This record gives sequence, structure tokens and C-alpha cells, in this order.
Amino acid sequence: MLALLVLASIVAVVWALNAPGQRFLPSFARLLTERAVHAGPWSVVSGRSRASGTFGGRDVVIELKLRRGRHDQGYLVVSMRTNAPAVIDAAAIDAHTTGDAGRRALFTLAKHDLMLRPGEGWLHARWQPQGFVLFPGAFAESKWREVLDSMHAVTASLDAATAPPA
Repeated sequence: MLALLVLASIVAVVWALNAPGQRFLPSFARLLTERAVHAGPWSVVSGRSRASGTFGGRDVVIELKLRRGRHDQGYLVVSMRTNAPAVIDAAAIDAHTTGDAGRRALFTLAKHDLMLRPGEGWLHARWQPQGFVLFPGAFAESKWREVLDSMHAVTASLDAATAPPA
């Protein structure tokens, strides 16, 4: 009887620590239109899940990797489709993001500890907090809406700056 009580306690603790991470992605996906969450039973074990949809008319993919092992790192990658050429590099993101809206957007993304990198028609923003952090924590709609708005401003600025002259 004691063993059953200990087992139930362990399951309750694991579930309590895991539940916020499992609710984070569906909550984030509610900010998208035409959304779909891609998480099956295996995602609970692997800690990997994805969501896709559109935001402001741009395709968005969100990848969440929850920490599953002692040396494992959790991360979140928000990717937004851009029309910028695939040859653009990370330094060019800063150089080609112009205007007040674009500069404010870059500041906002940096403020939220997101690292930007380009990738074959996508702008990727990676969030990987270090130290003792309950990752990803509770979903804060205002924070992540601000991130999506900022990514939209950066991708629009990149599209305008790298468009061929008319």
C-alpha cells in the first residue's frame, strides 16, 4: 500500500512539473490563424512538439523542445516566412532591418532573449533560457503576441530592403 502511495506521489509530481510545458504550445498556437498543433503521444516522451499557422498573413512554425534529461536543454523556436533571399546571413538581419518599427522590433526580440537567424526563406527566433528556469513556464499571451508582432515587423523590413529594384 505504501509503494502505491509513493508511486502515485511521484506521478503527481512529474505531471505537475510537465503540465505547464504541455499547455504552452496549444496556448501559443491560439495566437495564429489556420493553426494546427502537431503533438502526439510520443511528444510527451520526446518533449518535441510543433504548431503551425499564419500571423499577419505570414506562415509561422513554432517548435517546442522540453527538457527531458539531466543534460538536455529545452528551447523554443518561432519561425516566420520571409521573402528575403536565402543567402542573407545573421549580420544582414541587423543591417537590412531599417526604420523605427524595424529597429524597435529588433530591440523587443533582444529584450525577450530571442536570438535571430535566417534560414532558407524563414526568420528563426530561438529562445533557450539558461540557469534554473522552469521552461517554458506559464504562457504569457502579451509577451508572445509582442514577439510575433516584432517578427512580423522584422520580416517586412527584410522583404522591403532585399526586394529587387522595380
